[in-house]
Amino acid sequence: MKRQIGLSVVVVLLTIADGALKTLLVRHGGSHWALPGGAPQYDEPLQDAAERVVRELLGKDVKYLEQLYTFGSTIPPDGQRAVEVAYYGLVPTGLLELGQQHDPAKINWFAVAEAPRLITEHQQVVQVAQDRLCGKLAYTAVGFELLADTFTLAELHKLYEVILGKQIDKRNFRKKVLSLNVLQEIGVGATTQKGRGRPAKRYRFRPEVFQSIDTKRDIFQF
Repeated sequence: MKRQIGLSVVVVLLTIADGALKTLLVRHGGSHWALPGGAPQYDEPLQDAAERVVRELLGKDVKYLEQLYTFGSTIPPDGQRAVEVAYYGLVPTGLLELGQQHDPAKINWFAVAEAPRLITEHQQVVQVAQDRLCGKLAYTAVGFELLADTFTLAELHKLYEVILGKQIDKRNFRKKVLSLNVLQEIGVGATTQKGRGRPAKRYRFRPEVFQSIDTKRDIFQF
């Protein structure tokens, strides 16, 4: 019997929610959870197939979607061998809602600590995506893709702590980030705790300034 190879794309969608880095997972019948994905059409580029998977899940595109790696080392004793081209995308807070038509028992966001067991190599795919994000955080502006268009320094600080998995001195963080001149202050937000406390300043990222910096290696190293 001739062995078959099946080709598909899978997408690791990452976001920051409830103080944790979360991944979107789907349930395929029974109790098996997996990464969202699907087979590309015959004349469909792989990137387009991955973008289609994201649109079907979120109802819209994400700005950051990057090819990650190709997985397929597992060779089953019988049946079809699966080769999966993995992508990872970053989802800002404003795009988290999946809509009422989605059953949370079949599709949901999971933090690492609470994630169910995944099929085939998908746990490895998730780990590789998270490692890639963590590694790029120091020398690129990728972290800003997980924030809304405007944000506070506290939100940015929390994002770095969550992804890097460690505490970062708040004063040093603020001093370093502001010294880079890559943030533009745009005003203040509403007060918190029923009007008590000073309203936090809000910022937007200035990609044009970041691109003009001569060297970006480890510019966001904390």
